[in-house]
Amino acid sequence: MNKAFTSDEFKNLIIDRDKADRLIVEESIISDTDLEGFDMTNITFKLCSFENCNLIGADFSGSSISGTLFRECPMHGCRFVSSDMTEAIFRDIDLSDSDLSGANLYAAVLEDANLDGIIVDENTKWYRMVPPEEGAFIAWKCCSELRVVQLLVPREARRVSATRETCRCDKAKVLSIKSIDETISYDWAQSTVDPDFYYERGKWVEPANGFEPDRWKDSSRGIHFFMEREQCIAYQTV
Repeated sequence: MNKAFTSDEFKNLIIDRDKADRLIVEESIISDTDLEGFDMTNITFKLCSFENCNLIGADFSGSSISGTLFRECPMHGCRFVSSDMTEAIFRDIDLSDSDLSGANLYAAVLEDANLDGIIVDENTKWYRMVPPEEGAFIAWKCCSELRVVQLLVPREARRVSATRETCRCDKAKVLSIKSIDETISYDWAQSTVDPDFYYERGKWVEPANGFEPDRWKDSSRGIHFFMEREQCIAYQTV
């Protein structure tokens, strides 16, 4: 069962700790607390929830907020330097002017978040797009009956990705369709999501329901694909 901190309890926990020791806060709810500018470095927040908290300018550098939910929390100008932000949920959160240098954003939810002026660097993981931003490239997807489709995404196609391996585009050509072990070739493959949508060898395909250009809306409209053949197979066979 989740522990619900009172505002004073949580503030005292953060202020009175020995910052040299890693503090572990698990499956806890922190709500209605003013934490503006608080030093929350060297803390592991695991599967926690911050609700209606003022986190403007808070410093999470070197901390882990993996799987943590932020709801109705202003977070302008926060620091997440070298933080583990994997699977954290920031939907609709104002993260403007925050520093994400060296942070790991794998599978973090940034849908409708304000990312104006955020700082990233070459060590920030999973913020940059996975597919090439320009030019044509080869992509892969796995369809029904584990038929693996090789796609050519042309240079004029729009392409996006969020914070994981899955990508989307608005146009592609089917180059080949084969079994996982590549011993059998097929002329067609059926989508695992839309049973009325087929990929046919040698033909161009466009998403039947259009394309969502917002990269952070991960499971949205478009031709979904992976950059590596092994990735699409692993995704479909989990």
